[in-house]
Amino acid sequence: MLKIDTSFTRDQKANAYIAEFINNRIMSLLINDMETAAGKDYLKVNSDDTEFQENIRFYFPDHYRKLDAAVAFISLLKGVKSKEAFIPNIYEEYALHAVIHSYIHQCEDNGRSPAKNMPKDARNYVYSILKAEYLEDGEKDEQDPEFRMTTFEDMYDYDDFITYNMDYGMLDHMTAEEIAAAKSKN
Repeated sequence: MLKIDTSFTRDQKANAYIAEFINNRIMSLLINDMETAAGKDYLKVNSDDTEFQENIRFYFPDHYRKLDAAVAFISLLKGVKSKEAFIPNIYEEYALHAVIHSYIHQCEDNGRSPAKNMPKDARNYVYSILKAEYLEDGEKDEQDPEFRMTTFEDMYDYDDFITYNMDYGMLDHMTAEEIAAAKSKN
């Protein structure tokens, strides 16, 4: 399960519902993209599959080898599916960003929204917590419960809480090793 450091509410149960919802959405996207890239069930995909390697490489920087990309994508899915907190490496974050934005662009191209409501019981619980916190705080601003629900039901904001820094954005021009070396000089 992706480690999400953002606390959306002060209620642990509500935050757990939100984290589970986000992870399930990400897992669904990863599985769909893996199956599309490999042309078969994701459970049968391995990193040596040349069709998968060829089609998944678009989620990674140009300098990243196809085999490494296939291994990283499979590793990313395993981490998201895990019950343990998972922090993706820099190349996995790059792919995660690419998968999410590919889905957003696909939705936009088809005139659909990338938003999806949480399952009803979880949504009702989370909304009630957000509403109680909103009324308790007394600040009638961007803390509106409906607005706050969109931060995790709509994928536009996912980069803000599922990636840990923006270093992966430099991978188009540098390798992970070059980024690490540049950071260590500072």
